[in-house]
Amino acid sequence: MKLNAIVIADDVAENIGELCVMLKDHTNQLLEQFGQANDDIQIDMVDYCHDVINKDNLSEKVSHVNSNNFLCCWYGHGNDVSFSMNGESIVTTTENHYIFSNALIYTFSCMNGGTLADVLIENNTKVFVGYNSNANCPYGLDDVTCGIAMSFVSSFLNGKTIKDAVDDLRMSYEEAIFNEDLEPFQRFRFQENRDGITIKGDGTLTIEDMLVA
Repeated sequence: MKLNAIVIADDVAENIGELCVMLKDHTNQLLEQFGQANDDIQIDMVDYCHDVINKDNLSEKVSHVNSNNFLCCWYGHGNDVSFSMNGESIVTTTENHYIFSNALIYTFSCMNGGTLADVLIENNTKVFVGYNSNANCPYGLDDVTCGIAMSFVSSFLNGKTIKDAVDDLRMSYEEAIFNEDLEPFQRFRFQENRDGITIKGDGTLTIEDMLVA
């Protein structure tokens, strides 16, 4: 069996480039650990930063996996209708939404859980997990933010359903919200993240459902 995975991180995103790289690296580490713990599962994993991916070549980069199930994570700036890379909208509701058929999409990106997520689901994305509000990363707390965001990936790779993994993500935010070592404005930002989490598609899927022969 095989798990296909694509991780996209905007390493030059204004204010959050370092966080995006951190999220990419930790996602890769969790995928590698999953492969090491499951000798019968091959991990087909690639990651892309701004120097190798753009709107013009994204379809080509995704086409080698999208005829089968695949995990796709993207980390960077976004809005209600697009995800951006190096200031350019590379995933949009009008141009290349269809290339994510068969994907489980997990994002740390502002607003992508609205119209963009709806269009992706309409075009056979299996499930979308992200935010319909801002995806905040309080200044100086990249490690904390990354740890929270990775709780979803970790829980899902450990066999939980999408819905249960999202519940773990919310719980991770809860712990930060009530962490008195953090400043009130930092906790408020994490509360906004928690309240903005959205899941669309089949929340009963597990990692087993994403494996391909």
